[in-house]
Amino acid sequence: MKNFKSTFTKLMGVAVIGAAVISSCKKTTTDTPPVTPSGYSSSDEVASANLVAKFSFDGVITDAKGNISAGTGKNNTFVAGKKGQAYQGDTNAYIVYNTVGSAVKDIKNVTVAYWVKTSQHADGAKSMFQLINDSNWIGNLFVLQESGTAGSDSLRLKFTFDKWDANTAWKEQWVDYANENRLTGIVDQWAHVAFTYDGASSTATVYVNGKKVVRPDGVSKRWSNDPAQGGAPLGELQFANANRFIFGAYKQMVDGTPDGWMKNFTGNLDEFRIYNKALADADVQSLYDLESAGK
Repeated sequence: MKNFKSTFTKLMGVAVIGAAVISSCKKTTTDTPPVTPSGYSSSDEVASANLVAKFSFDGVITDAKGNISAGTGKNNTFVAGKKGQAYQGDTNAYIVYNTVGSAVKDIKNVTVAYWVKTSQHADGAKSMFQLINDSNWIGNLFVLQESGTAGSDSLRLKFTFDKWDANTAWKEQWVDYANENRLTGIVDQWAHVAFTYDGASSTATVYVNGKKVVRPDGVSKRWSNDPAQGGAPLGELQFANANRFIFGAYKQMVDGTPDGWMKNFTGNLDEFRIYNKALADADVQSLYDLESAGK
């Protein structure tokens, strides 16, 4: 009996020590900053060398990278965002920037990533943002929110990029990605949207909440002249007259009289970023994961 008690006591001692070791390990793991599979611990680390513009909208409208000039706001306000504050659009609101640096205007490949919260609307097309082309109604790079059906769980977004070619003039590319360009899981809630274009492969890709949007036919397709559908590769981007940038409106709203279908963007935008390369899938996922965690 004495030997049994001695053995039991020793075993309990080992168990207590083991529990202490496990508890210590758990604490160390908890105290370690979260790191994404790509190895980043904050969203600003993601492809930091390729980030050429960033708007956090934390009570200010300035580009943190300085490649897009100080903006002039019209009726703009800020609200609680996905991370800090966010831009609040309105029916007569926009922000225009009158100077764009070469780091943005000379982009050959691109990623635009941002958080958006918006509702359905019944008429026209709302302009979220544009890298304005001063000689064309269509911007060099922009996204439109088209009208939808009330109560629908999807939004129609059109991602567009333009290229100037001295031989064939403008090559407008409207990205066609799935189901009439409808994105689900994005109505009346914060959603992370990213759009990339890689000139080497002439491929445009759309992501929602870190995941690639795949067309029903399984290909990433441009609206026109798609290499995957027998067209000629577009190649690297070449913007023209890209001297201004705008949130929430069309060029015509700043310079003159807009067409009736042109509408101001009335939703929210947050953590808006422009990169000079097409981000890898893992990097887009990292942006979503980290900014979702407020990092």
